[in-house]
Amino acid sequence: MNKKTLICSLAVTLFSITGEMSFAQSAPAQTSETTALRSSRVRNPESIKRAKLTRLKKDVGPDEQQIQAITPIIDSYVESVQNVKHDPSLDTRARRQKLSELRRHYDSDIDARLTPEQQQKLASLKTERRARLRGAKASLETSQASKIPESSSLPAEIH
Repeated sequence: MNKKTLICSLAVTLFSITGEMSFAQSAPAQTSETTALRSSRVRNPESIKRAKLTRLKKDVGPDEQQIQAITPIIDSYVESVQNVKHDPSLDTRARRQKLSELRRHYDSDIDARLTPEQQQKLASLKTERRARLRGAKASLETSQASKIPESSSLPAEIH
């Protein structure tokens, strides 16, 4: 009986060790995949400009004259944002402040080129998007907060 117990416990230990090693070996592959996904999300300024113009066309349907007036504003904004993001002399707070100023200036310049109806429609779409993002963020924080008690019930040596 003792031999059976010893063999079973050795088998369980062996399987658990092999499982941990295979898990540990697969973890770096997941990390590199995540890194690859993040790096593929980096877009060049030209694609950002196109995306902003496309979104604006979809949202408010500007006419050709408005598009010609808006395009240089988008170009200037994207280039300014890129310059601020790549400026090593700025700390995080100053960078955020400058980006916020650029965004306010950009929004006011775009609004100046739109009709009152287009301005209202754009403002309501921004409000909806902001609410949706805040809702998603709140639900994410709630789900993360609900996981905390589960992890606190673990034995002290695991923490």
